[in-house]
Amino acid sequence: MRSQTSEVRNGSAEKPKNLKLPDFREGHCVEGLTAAAEAAILQVTEIGVRLGFPCAELAALLSCLSEESREGEVRYSWTLLKQQHDLQRRLQSMGRLAHELHEVQRTHQFTLPVSVQVGYLAASYRWASGEKDWAEPVRDTFGGHEGDLIRDFRRMIDLCRQLAESQEVEASLRKQLWNTVSALDRGIVFESALI
Repeated sequence: MRSQTSEVRNGSAEKPKNLKLPDFREGHCVEGLTAAAEAAILQVTEIGVRLGFPCAELAALLSCLSEESREGEVRYSWTLLKQQHDLQRRLQSMGRLAHELHEVQRTHQFTLPVSVQVGYLAASYRWASGEKDWAEPVRDTFGGHEGDLIRDFRRMIDLCRQLAESQEVEASLRKQLWNTVSALDRGIVFESALI
């Protein structure tokens, strides 16, 4: 019996008109992630490359697909979103995409929800923008334990690398993902991987 998850993976599931699920018949872009999360991640990154937005915005949006922060203050992210209208619109698009993915799943009677969390958004944006002093984004844009932030950045870096190394991803997108890795993987974040 064929699973409903594989129907979404190989593109045979019905989907809303605006939703573009990637074609996973040839393999998986990110092993271990759900089909819905893979679709959301690729949709966000593909849109980002087409629109040419900077690595900081791509990092901020990818951070929203991470787990919810345990301690961080979301007020920092909401403050940033009020100032960055384009980023706010893109985050709203992600929310609509997550809802469309949920509807596809509901139609096929399974649920692997994609949640959009903003706990790491402001810190990701600031660090990927080139902030030199690690203490400032931790204090001014996160408010939680710096170990949580480093762990989340390491996960985002790993995700970007997996996508960038996939032959299923367009060359221009792979280049943007490598640039995002470089923007995130520096200073204390880089040093933490050496321990």
